[in-house]
Amino acid sequence: SYFQKIYTSEQSIGEVVEMLKRFKVSGNQRENDIFACMIHNLFDEYRFFAKYPEKELRITGILFGMLIQHQLVSSITLGIALRYVLEALRKPPNSPPTTPSTTSNSGKMFRFGMFALEQFKGRLDEWPQYCSHIVQIPHLREGYAELVAEIDVAMSNSAAAAAAAAPEPGRVTPIMPPPAVNNVSKLGHTPLPAAPPIPPPPRRAVFGPGLGRAVHDLPKDEALSIEQAVLDHVQFVFNNLSPSNVEAKTMELQSKLGKEHFAWLGQYLVAKRISTQPNFHGL
Repeated sequence: SYFQKIYTSEQSIGEVVEMLKRFKVSGNQRENDIFACMIHNLFDEYRFFAKYPEKELRITGILFGMLIQHQLVSSITLGIALRYVLEALRKPPNSPPTTPSTTSNSGKMFRFGMFALEQFKGRLDEWPQYCSHIVQIPHLREGYAELVAEIDVAMSNSAAAAAAAAPEPGRVTPIMPPPAVNNVSKLGHTPLPAAPPIPPPPRRAVFGPGLGRAVHDLPKDEALSIEQAVLDHVQFVFNNLSPSNVEAKTMELQSKLGKEHFAWLGQYLVAKRISTQPNFHGL
């Protein structure tokens, strides 16, 4: 696999990142699928990072951070990536191990977070709230004062940019008068302005009427089980969802899910996505 080539030094991390950039925007469906699969697999491996040897952990952390730095993840996937890094940074750090048996899982996860964060420090001013969460981590403030100072600067830059973009207090933006109407109809009246466009009807869910029942009126004795293959596919779709592909992903789910899945899907959306990812409610 491509990841294995990184770990065996057959390819550099930079080469793989450049390849992912090409695959993401490629018109070749196979390359698009490889890109999506690689991102999905890397995120799915997160739960096992604490068991990685030190070399592989460092490589994975750097690659993970470069995905964020080079905007290879966005929308929901970007939010998940940032959350994973923050969770890792909150783990208690340990000294670098002298042998594989002398380190704890929390220490490995902390180092993964540090490897990743180092790669996308240049984008931190885009997320001041995220920065505030990082600088509140006690062991970062105590042992990594220089890093915390850098993040404080990023937050200050972000605040300064927001202040510069805001209108000055008390300043009123002049309202330009409407252009004069020179043409008059044959009856001597000024033509009426065109009627405003009629807004499109609100979008409706297209999975079918059973979805509402799945969320609101689910019988207690109805089993909410799902095949592993279907679960993996649904998770893959949601992890790669963005405003630009929501229509295509909707059609993809429609082709994979039947009415027997509506109850499970309703529960999955409410319990696993809506309740835990408020930043993506708009999507």
